[in-house]
Amino acid sequence: MFRDMLVHIDNSKSCVERLSVALKVAKDQKAHLTGLYVLTQFEIPRFMEVQISADIMKQQRDAMAEGAKTAKAAFEAACDKAGVPYTWQEAHSLSSEIAETVAMYARHHDLTVLGQYNPECSEATSVSEMPDKVILTAGAPVLIVPYIGKFETIGTRVMVAWKPYREAVRAVNDGMPFLETAKSTLVLCADPNKAARDSIPVPKVDIAERLERHGVKVRKETLDANGISIGDLLLSRAADESIDLILCGAYGRPRLRELMLGGVTQHLLRHMTVPVLMSH
Repeated sequence: MFRDMLVHIDNSKSCVERLSVALKVAKDQKAHLTGLYVLTQFEIPRFMEVQISADIMKQQRDAMAEGAKTAKAAFEAACDKAGVPYTWQEAHSLSSEIAETVAMYARHHDLTVLGQYNPECSEATSVSEMPDKVILTAGAPVLIVPYIGKFETIGTRVMVAWKPYREAVRAVNDGMPFLETAKSTLVLCADPNKAARDSIPVPKVDIAERLERHGVKVRKETLDANGISIGDLLLSRAADESIDLILCGAYGRPRLRELMLGGVTQHLLRHMTVPVLMSH
């Protein structure tokens, strides 16, 4: 069970639904929810510091403090309404270290809820390294909520993107609190890399049978990705099956290579239509 959860809070429009999802999960799991607000300090080159007046710097600090105050009030009101126990946390961070700061807090929680990166968002904490870097460095599962859409349910109809690789195994283990309470679970299996020693099938061991021993209502399919990318196929099947949560191992190959060549992780992070739990 998830007993101690973290959600990244800001003043963006999409944060309303992000918090709503976090509260649904926290209530179902009987978890304590911490709201994390990052006050960003912009890095100013030394040669420019003398050109910026103290008044301007004060105005910036005051604006950040007011933003935190507004976000805190909305967070506390939503938690009170949902009947979820909560804590409010504010952290100061350089603009270049936002993802590292969030990851530092994520390491001390069972589950962290973040928003999908929105390139059009003007929030100071909306940076391209979020949520990617947090997923890679937190050492704990991260639930990413799309910046577009409303999600009335979370974890009732689950899809598992499965390969017998370390990242996928980690995602299944981390997502077990969802799987054990889901109404249905669809496991989509991709053919493993035959050359990878750690993906050799284990005789008489099957992912569906393992999940069934946990009481999971599971159905297994093998992916047929002819003419379509794995990422597109996952999202297409998710729509077909009315999936409200995808479990997926993240970055089975180096992140830089995925950024350059593409990959399932990057595709889901860019085009997700439902919340995705990722583990690395």
